[in-house]
Amino acid sequence: MPCTVVKDIEIDDDSKDKFGSISALVKTADGQLHKISDRKKLVPLTVPEDYDGVPDVLYLPNVTEASLLHALRVRYNRDEIYTSAGPILMSVNPYKTITMKDGLDLYAEERMLLYRNSKSNPGASSNLPCHLFQVADKAYKELLKSVISTDSLPPSPRKGEDTLIKLTKTSRKAMNQSIVISGESGAGKTEATKKIMQYLAGVTKNKATTAEQCDNGGSKTTSLEDRVLSSNPLLESFGNARTLKNDNSSRFGKFIKISFNIESGTIAGASISNYLLEKTRITTQIEGERNYHIFYQIFSGADDATLTKFKLNDGVAAFYYLGNRPTLKSRHDASAFEETMKCLDQIGLVEKEKSDVLGILAAVLHIGNIVFEVVKGEEDHSGEKATISESSAESLKIACNLLDLEETKVSEALLTKTLSVGGKTIHKPQDVVQASDKRDAFAKLVYSSLFVWLVNKINTTLDLDIALPESADSTFSPVRCPYTPPAPTGFIGVLDIYGFENFVNNGFEQLLINYANEKLQRYFNKHVFEVEQIMYSDEGVDWTYITFNDNQPCLDLIEGGVGNVGVLSTLDDSGGMGTAAERDVNFLAQLHQKFGGVTGPSTMD
Repeated sequence: MPCTVVKDIEIDDDSKDKFGSISALVKTADGQLHKISDRKKLVPLTVPEDYDGVPDVLYLPNVTEASLLHALRVRYNRDEIYTSAGPILMSVNPYKTITMKDGLDLYAEERMLLYRNSKSNPGASSNLPCHLFQVADKAYKELLKSVISTDSLPPSPRKGEDTLIKLTKTSRKAMNQSIVISGESGAGKTEATKKIMQYLAGVTKNKATTAEQCDNGGSKTTSLEDRVLSSNPLLESFGNARTLKNDNSSRFGKFIKISFNIESGTIAGASISNYLLEKTRITTQIEGERNYHIFYQIFSGADDATLTKFKLNDGVAAFYYLGNRPTLKSRHDASAFEETMKCLDQIGLVEKEKSDVLGILAAVLHIGNIVFEVVKGEEDHSGEKATISESSAESLKIACNLLDLEETKVSEALLTKTLSVGGKTIHKPQDVVQASDKRDAFAKLVYSSLFVWLVNKINTTLDLDIALPESADSTFSPVRCPYTPPAPTGFIGVLDIYGFENFVNNGFEQLLINYANEKLQRYFNKHVFEVEQIMYSDEGVDWTYITFNDNQPCLDLIEGGVGNVGVLSTLDDSGGMGTAAERDVNFLAQLHQKFGGVTGPSTMD
């Protein structure tokens, strides 16, 4: 933090015990006085660039952590939330809407065109302020610019097709681009992903649309670009939730691959890969956090007939998986529900499919209301038997009806465990804790399967090879006569993944999230520091070696090196027989034994 030295303090030996090793009294910009223990740690601002907050921190005369943070602070106070570090764009979440000096919103369409129109003047984009649009535009231009020709013949046509396929000796190939968006929870990764997608869709938008036949005989017209963008709010509804740090936190990772026709530069298709959906949130949330948005949207946006149909009349407070807290509802839920329904239309869901989606969501909530109790007077050597309480039997019935499952089979699956011993099948009764775990696992499976189905449905509507209805305009149908080979394509990938997480209680999901981030950090270290510095050495560039914290030992600990064990393989080895508590103890003991070090298990506490 910027400060002014008010007074240097000389500490004699007799006063050190009382005052410590204070060597300066400083005043910060907010007028507060602070004692600094080491005067030498203060970094002086000596040149104009130190005060101005340069748009690219690589141009700071003295690149240190202090000068970098100061530059970010100065720019943030001027509502300049984007700062470059060479090819990297740093963003500081402003938590507000920003209007620039020209009167336009920071993400206005007119501003989008400024970066797009820099195509006519290659150097123009460098004169524009740092922005997400600049990153997206660079990726787009690099994709089209990287197109190369390879001398190769396509496969010989089958007999009778020689008049339909025009052979050329040159095929074109592009170098695919990727944009990695990383940061801690609440940093603005999801919003950055949306803005980048809006830019790529907006600047390449084709006025041509695809007409899809509706059940009622009408037609709905949706452009490919609109379908790409409609995936965002849909995935947010089903995959985002309110956390203590962020009201719209992504609880899954996604890699969005947007394909472009490298001849016309227009979007040709897209696909989404999802990772690490946070399944535990479906059944439990800490105080102040919410389940996934879609559950609350239903109660705020669905009409009374829909709520009655799915037995949701009693509201949020009636369902255990929603924390029994009606105060978690938001004023935005009703409008978000309406948008979600529109997005389901845009990806091609008919009314019955939309109703089925809502029914599955309601079933998950009713599953959570199934309560187990001990069967009185029926105990064996394996412990107390569990049964479904009479008061929650209706919840089981409703859930099974909505999922079209047999109630007796679901009840048996929850209350017993099937074992195969000596060729015989044994049904072992479960206690209350075990049955509750199976109930929660069932709910997680249902919801996660719905989420995967939705992602697949989105991908189907964005697929390059999607087969359109016969009523579709043949101009845009992949089935044409005479046949012409598809145009060559390349893609821009956008990775939006969890940030590092460190809670009071961290589970397996936090381990995987942080492991993924460590892998990304290692990739960054390798390509930004190691590869670049090797290239400098090979080319004889006069430079000073940059030291950096290498996280490879951390990765080796988690995943294990060649011939070595890691935390993940140890976890696999410890998942044998016994109760969950016994397996936990076994896992911890193995961690102490393998990784505790010479000082013993206490180093792992």
